[in-house]
Amino acid sequence: MQDNYGKTHVLRSNLEIKLANILNEYDAIWDYEITTIPYIIPESDHKYTIDFTLNNGVYIEGKGYLSDHAERRKYVLLKEQHPELDLRFVFDNGNKLCGGTKMSHNKWAEKYNFKHCDIKDVDQIKAWVNEDTTKE
Repeated sequence: MQDNYGKTHVLRSNLEIKLANILNEYDAIWDYEITTIPYIIPESDHKYTIDFTLNNGVYIEGKGYLSDHAERRKYVLLKEQHPELDLRFVFDNGNKLCGGTKMSHNKWAEKYNFKHCDIKDVDQIKAWVNEDTTKE
């Protein structure tokens, strides 16, 4: 997959390809998996590589499925340990239930105060691309 500036990226899922195409359509300046944020799971150190880093300071993670508690906990720990991080989610289907719970992806994101939308909500993704985060 090529970005708007001719750089080739190897994306890992169909959802990420769809999201990259939307970002390209709206002339976003983006790079793929270049931002790695350290975080600590008590008693062990970990690093997490974010899917999309926009040049306005917004980080976007494309998620088809939040499969288990450990995965969801990872994002909550990132938010707690890096409150300055503007991590947002684009879900394949936000109404899908998270693994092992009766909570949808959307409800989970709202519970932990993550901005989120579905991949079909291209207007929201475009707004994120064009957002001036320096005002916040």
